[in-house]
Amino acid sequence: MKTIFIATLPRTGSSLLSADMRSTNALGEPREWFIPNRMDKLVEQWGLSPDDFDGYIAALKQKKSTKSGVVGIKLMVSHLTMLADRGVLPQERRLDALLERFGGDTLVIRLLRGDKLRQAISLMKARQTGKWGVLKEAKGEAKYSYDELAKIIVQLVKWEAQWERELESSGITLAMDMTYEQLLPRREETLLEIARRLELPDPEGIVANREREDVKLTRQADSLTEEWFSRFANLNW
Repeated sequence: MKTIFIATLPRTGSSLLSADMRSTNALGEPREWFIPNRMDKLVEQWGLSPDDFDGYIAALKQKKSTKSGVVGIKLMVSHLTMLADRGVLPQERRLDALLERFGGDTLVIRLLRGDKLRQAISLMKARQTGKWGVLKEAKGEAKYSYDELAKIIVQLVKWEAQWERELESSGITLAMDMTYEQLLPRREETLLEIARRLELPDPEGIVANREREDVKLTRQADSLTEEWFSRFANLNW
């Protein structure tokens, strides 16, 4: 059994990478398995004890692995905080402790975003509207706020610093380290490299025969994004 973690933050293209990986039917089924409400629903669905974290991990490995024996997990630093607050991970070296709980071969990919302003705009719009994907219906209206954007940028920088500390304390070597901007023009090459890192047979065939999900994952950036970018970037100090 092999486990691949995407260590990431919101609005970095992690949904795009995860969907691309799922489309191969070989590189795991990366989703946010440690979102509290999803985790609690699965615990109930699978008939597990809410206190049996090892049981939850075992069920993930059994039920959510691909035939190639790969489990995929999209991991936010906030998930580590939640798991530590629940007492199933220590407050220090949380990533290290989580990797140990999975055991076996584990690979970690870090996916961030270089353009923090556009990332912050995307996150602010999603929070305001409740529209986290192109197929979702907006539940609210997007309104520009300089102060809110500035706070989100600061939060993104803090989250990145937290990831840096987690990775440093774990002592792991990243299998891949990329940004959203690097991922976009290299989607197939990225999948090929992941398949090779996992040492799966016929990595070229895995990528060539994947079921594409491009239509579902149209970029959400629009004219409003560019308008807000200009308003924030051209502010006269």
